[in-house]
Amino acid sequence: MIKLNNISNIIKKTFLAGVLFTSAAFAGGDGFHDFARVTYSEPIYEYVYENVPNRVCEEVRYKVRDNYGNNRYNSSNYNDSLGIDTLIGTAAGAVLGSQIGKGNGRVAAQIVGGLLGAKVAHEIRNDGPNSYNNSYRYETRTECYDRPQRVERKMLTGYKNYFFYNGEKHFKITQRPIKRVKINHRISF
Repeated sequence: MIKLNNISNIIKKTFLAGVLFTSAAFAGGDGFHDFARVTYSEPIYEYVYENVPNRVCEEVRYKVRDNYGNNRYNSSNYNDSLGIDTLIGTAAGAVLGSQIGKGNGRVAAQIVGGLLGAKVAHEIRNDGPNSYNNSYRYETRTECYDRPQRVERKMLTGYKNYFFYNGEKHFKITQRPIKRVKINHRISF
């Protein structure tokens, strides 16, 4: 009797497992699926804007004081000695100064005229007045800086897959183009 009990328990368990398996298999039995062929797939793009660093270099021209070529104290043509031209300038200035004033004023005008004439002659010989302050040259330098540039980038985000089902045009969005679409139908009571 013990053996028959074991066999009947095994049959009951097998039957119960079969019922559970069959009910699970037919649990979605109130629906069905169909397939539709995709007629064409269209890529979907999204535009993304991003700032990209852009290195820009430009040639810039600067006005620079020339301390070498025409410097009064470093110039080779500068002569600090008294020359004949300075003496002639002194005499010409004294003669012009003697034409001005009377008495002691005439003597003062001769002295001032002589000094001015000497100075003018001396500066003419040495490239003019304060030539070392008015000498400029131009230098070109390359300056670089980062200027962010806004760039539009086109990104592929998916595909619209078009198909016809029951005479109507539909589409399904997917990551890749597909050849057919599965259509699920549910029957409700």
